Amino acid sequence: MRIMTCGLTALFIAALTLTAAEPQPPASKPGKRLLSEDFGGAALPATWQPGGRPKSFSIVDGALQGVCLPDDSHGPAIGVPIEGRNLTIQFSVKLAKPGVVLFLVDGDSQFGGTAHLLRVALGGKFAALQQDRGCLESKQAQAAGKAKAVKEGRKLAPPTKEQLADPKFYRTEMLDRKAANLDDGQWHHVRVEINGNDAVAQVDGVVLRAKGAVFDVKKSRLVFLIGLSGTMLIDDVKVWENEALKEKGR
Repeated sequence: MRIMTCGLTALFIAALTLTAAEPQPPASKPGKRLLSEDFGGAALPATWQPGGRPKSFSIVDGALQGVCLPDDSHGPAIGVPIEGRNLTIQFSVKLAKPGVVLFLVDGDSQFGGTAHLLRVALGGKFAALQQDRGCLESKQAQAAGKAKAVKEGRKLAPPTKEQLADPKFYRTEMLDRKAANLDDGQWHHVRVEINGNDAVAQVDGVVLRAKGAVFDVKKSRLVFLIGLSGTMLIDDVKVWENEALKEKGR
């Protein structure tokens, strides 16, 4: 399993060969609908809460637009509260200007409070499925250490074996990564299914699968973040509770 510490930079390595495939059948059965948002109004929906640079998000042509400015190293984010445990999530995304979109699912942390649990990273040539592990204090300490290293003009040391063996040590783990053609300026359709610790993310016909360690908890928030000077458009966000489909022969 590949381990990465805080930040977006580690996601964006060499470009991959493009792949194309037909969308696959769902892995779970949708139940009660929890959210349906088509951004049809003139202003941001009241329940969607933006963060980061002011005026980064707006409604453009019936879609949610997010803009990351070139000097914004973190990128703005916008989130909406959700209540559920096993979820099916669908949305459409367009990279109007090259960058990266992070879709995050937040929920109960084993260390108390809430935290990022699952990430779907969408770049120009790839899609990736990740999980966050560790406590908030560790995440904050690493962020402070990274800022100090940048100020002093040195590289931050990679995590040690002892740190990675500590469940409190914050890290983002790569669970699956595939090639995906997302830099064509077209709309792409995403489906994310979380049932227990099983997660499946599908971007058009590109399928990512993972067995996580932190997903089987109550979920509380969905977040979209735009980075690397990109401009994203998001539309038709839908969320259902779900239950796993039984395998044939059982």
